[in-house]
Amino acid sequence: MGPGQRVIAELSVLEKALSKNDFGAEKGPLEAIVRSLRTMNLKSLEDLDLNTRGRLITTLLRVQRQTKPALPEAGAEAAAPEAGASTEAAPAEAPASEGAAAAEGAAPAEGGAPAEAAPAKPAVDPAKEKYDGWVDVMSLVGRVWRAAGDADRSQAAFALSGREPAPEPSAPAREERAERPPRGDRPERGERRDRGERPERGDRPPRGERPERGAAGERRERPPRGERPERPPRGERPERAPMPELTGDWKEQATQLEGMGRTRDAARMHERNNSFTDATRLFEAGGDLKSALRTALSGQDNDAVRRLVGTLPADQIGPTLEKAGAYELLMEHYVAKADFENVARLYERARQFDQAALAYERANKLTLARKAYERARDMASANRIRGLEVKALVERGDRLGAATLLVAVGQRREAVEVLSPLPPPKAFHFMQRLTLEDEAKELAKRELARAEQEQKPAGRARWLELLGDLTAAAETWTQAGRKDKALPLYEKLGGEHLPRAAQIAEELQQRDKAIALYTQLNDSAGVERAKALPETPATPPEGSRPDAGDDSESGASPAENASSAGEQESQ
Repeated sequence: MGPGQRVIAELSVLEKALSKNDFGAEKGPLEAIVRSLRTMNLKSLEDLDLNTRGRLITTLLRVQRQTKPALPEAGAEAAAPEAGASTEAAPAEAPASEGAAAAEGAAPAEGGAPAEAAPAKPAVDPAKEKYDGWVDVMSLVGRVWRAAGDADRSQAAFALSGREPAPEPSAPAREERAERPPRGDRPERGERRDRGERPERGDRPPRGERPERGAAGERRERPPRGERPERPPRGERPERAPMPELTGDWKEQATQLEGMGRTRDAARMHERNNSFTDATRLFEAGGDLKSALRTALSGQDNDAVRRLVGTLPADQIGPTLEKAGAYELLMEHYVAKADFENVARLYERARQFDQAALAYERANKLTLARKAYERARDMASANRIRGLEVKALVERGDRLGAATLLVAVGQRREAVEVLSPLPPPKAFHFMQRLTLEDEAKELAKRELARAEQEQKPAGRARWLELLGDLTAAAETWTQAGRKDKALPLYEKLGGEHLPRAAQIAEELQQRDKAIALYTQLNDSAGVERAKALPETPATPPEGSRPDAGDDSESGASPAENASSAGEQESQ
């Protein structure tokens, strides 16, 4: 546990004693706090962390505000019996005490001698004891302030106690400690047991003589050092003028501190008493601009805050104002910087979504602006921003994103219009992704009729395949001379179409595919023919070249078009 944590722990104990107004119980935690603060070597209260400093100041001020007990009169002290009188009266009271001891079962003294009566303690005046406890507590409070580096509060506490402050020890080890009880006599240690004689070691061979160092091993002699120039004698330091005693209430004390040039100490005194305007003025005069900004924010002095904000680095203005909760000034700062995105975030935090949408629109954050208009239930503005979004996405080449926005609000016809300029296969696949099934089928039938009209068998086969008519697509690919396109379709159809697939694989000299298909058909003759095929044909057979009868716009298959569509759109 560090010193700061120990201080917090002792403050909890002190607060419990303070709630009972028990001066005696307050002394222990105060002394422990003094010891912990000394080890930290504080020069000012500002060196403490925020939590420890806040709790220490609050608790000590509560302790210091305790009501001063009434000073007991001199006659009350004289009324107490003295110790000598009580001692002289002891023999007369011996028989009574002897009888009391016998009644309690105590053993009589040896030889039948009467037991000596214990001397009676002098009576203690409760008022005097309470007053002394209060004086001790105030003196300890002064020592705590002094250990924390606050000379003003320390001097005020010592003046309150009426005692002169004693000099502090130079090291924590010299702190006064309670005397430890004497240790009991240690028992004598037993004699060491005989370990027996150690066995003699064997004769070691004599060491050889060490070789003399050569020239490389010799140490070089250092050149003689020149005489150092004598330093001029230091002048005597001027003695510091003693701190004058502060008198009057806190306002008079702050005025006295300001007159002595201690503007920051005077400013802290004004801040503690919620006089933020004077605190800001004094902090600024003392060059502590951050503290001046803090007190100006606390006092809601916006003119001073605007002036002081200009002295901060640009990257610290926003976090400082936001941490202080000065949202109006933070808004002014963002507007001056034309940072409308952060302006919109402030409006959103205030749940002013219509203003947030305007700020997002000005920052060209269209998606955020549309969502803000939707939260403000301004659907006309939301549709207007959606139109701007669609236009921006189309200009950027992201037609799929633009169509997605339109489909989300049920504008299917507008989405089809956005996708129409794309190549028909890509537009078809995008329509399928957006669940525009009817529109996709209509596009496919229109393109199929155009391919038949233009007598493009490859294009007709492609659209038949997209429409799901695999049998007609496979036959059309075969007629177009693209058996390599027809083979996977016949294989996918299966059943009665497998012999045709095996035959095409054999014609294309795809040895492994032909063997697998003929094996599946239990055609041993076909398997033997397939095994006789070359493993790697030198030239592709007729009907397997991509340029054979491919009169469509693109030689890529529908699957390839679908895979490339997303990549091109993302680019």
